[in-house]
Amino acid sequence: MDLDDIDRALVDALLEDGSASAQDLAAEVGVDAEAVERRIGNLEDAGVLEGYTARVDYDELGYDVTAVVRVRTSDAPEAVSGTLGAYPWARSVYEVTGEDDFLLVGRFRDTDDMHGNVAELLTEPAVKSVTVDVVVDAVRSCEPISVDTPRA
Repeated sequence: MDLDDIDRALVDALLEDGSASAQDLAAEVGVDAEAVERRIGNLEDAGVLEGYTARVDYDELGYDVTAVVRVRTSDAPEAVSGTLGAYPWARSVYEVTGEDDFLLVGRFRDTDDMHGNVAELLTEPAVKSVTVDVVVDAVRSCEPISVDTPRA
């Protein structure tokens, strides 16, 4: 879908505040609320907007450890991709190129929780090895990318 300047501004405004009212969005992007609602519907129908979610501070909920988990498989990666995506601690699961087959980003209550959960990966028949890097500081984490600037 080709986005015009208003659509891009609307997407950026929703990235900033997904619960903003149509009136607030209209004021921000410079069109009336009815046009905002129509455009949001079009963006949803086109699959540009996939849903709305709350941003959670996991540290405040007691998930104090973030880890990057690299997984190598002995079989074709497809044999384990669905299984890796089912682990509830895994916030993100990526199939990657290079020496590792998957990269997972996980949140854990503490290092014991991390060790126990990551150890489960080694019980998967297709998992050959697991390497864990504990995040020391999140410089930037899952921040939205502005779509307001058109592509060249």
